[in-house]
Formats: sequence, structure tokens, C-alpha cells
Amino acid sequence: MKVTDGVYSYVWKGVFENNCNSFYFGEPFNILFDPGLKNYTDQLLKLMEADGIDIETISYVINTHSHPDHIEGNLNFTKYDIPAGMHKDEIKFLQETGPDFFRMLGMDFTEYKYELELEEGFLQIGDAELEVYKTPGHSPASVCIYWREKKTLVCGDLIFDRSFGRFDFQGGNAAHLKESIKIVSQLDIEHLLPGHMGIVSGKENVQKNFKEVEGYFNLF
Repeated sequence: MKVTDGVYSYVWKGVFENNCNSFYFGEPFNILFDPGLKNYTDQLLKLMEADGIDIETISYVINTHSHPDHIEGNLNFTKYDIPAGMHKDEIKFLQETGPDFFRMLGMDFTEYKYELELEEGFLQIGDAELEVYKTPGHSPASVCIYWREKKTLVCGDLIFDRSFGRFDFQGGNAAHLKESIKIVSQLDIEHLLPGHMGIVSGKENVQKNFKEVEGYFNLF
């Protein structure tokens, strides 16, 4: 679904599987964010093709964090030599804890290859750039990606529509989650694209959502 020019949203609507939402930034970036579980890549690609995006168009796959419902689908893009990216500290965390975490969820762990190691700051793609915010809390080095010209934030599992990411998995931290949410709430956001549930559009709605979620902070 087209959100605004160059920004596409693929919200997971399945009931029985905890898959994540996927998002796509078109020209000049051509980035697929969080392809989700590998068994649903074909379904995702069909939705993208309906929007005029085929697999040859994708230049990068970027993960907001290392949980399997966000990264397992990467495996279906490696055969196309599409480079993957994630924060460098999250890559290290995945290498150290991934096998045990996947096993805990009843899933097989495969080595994940990352050619693009993100850091906080600007991500330069050709002559254009995105802003990378390191936002720990749900995991140690989750990131949010901000396209300033489109006022659009891909926020992974940091914050949702009237909710926030859990912090009880290994590497999670409630205090860090609170601080990360406060930091990105200062951005000028028209479209908030979370890893689960629906997207939030309209600056007033986005700010209302931040205030409502921040009101929950006294619960943890």
C-alpha cells in the first residue's frame, strides 16, 4: 500500500503467526525494511509487485533489529545478492545470542550475512541520505530510520499504535526503551511505521500516540 510518494507499507494481517510489518522506501533508496518470516516472502513480494515493485528493484534489505520475525526473510534475498544491513552492535548481539534465542522460539538458526553495518547518524545512498537513530530498549541496538523529506519514521518494535515494544527478551531494557521513545518523539513525523499493528499517519495523530504511550511509562 502506498503511504506517500516513495513510501510503501505492508502491514501483516495474519492472525495465527507473529510476523512483522514490512516497509519499502523507493527512489533514490530502494530499501526493503524487515522482510519478516521466510515462509511469507512470496506473499510480501506479490503485494509489492501490485505496487509496481519487483525484486530486481530492491537494492538493500535493512533490519531494524535482530528478532526472527523481522530477519528470517533475509534468507530469501541472499540468492539475489541483495545486501543486508543492520546496526553493527545488533549484528554482534545476533551472533552471540541468536542460536539460543531462535532455539527458545522453536526455530532453526542460520548464519545471517550483513554487508552493511549501520551506525547512528546519516546513511548515505548515492546523493541522498537517511537518518539512523540507535534506539535500544526492545533489543540492545535496535534502530529507527528517518526519511526527513517524507517526514516518515520506520520504528521497528520501539513503539506501536497506542503501545510499545516488549523489553523482557534478552538484551531488552525498560529505561532505555523510555529514553529511545522520547528521543524519536522530537522528530517531525507525518507517518509512523511500526513493526506490528497498524501505521499512524497525520502529525497530530502521531504526536497524540507518543503522548499516550509516554503516559504508560509509569506502568514499568
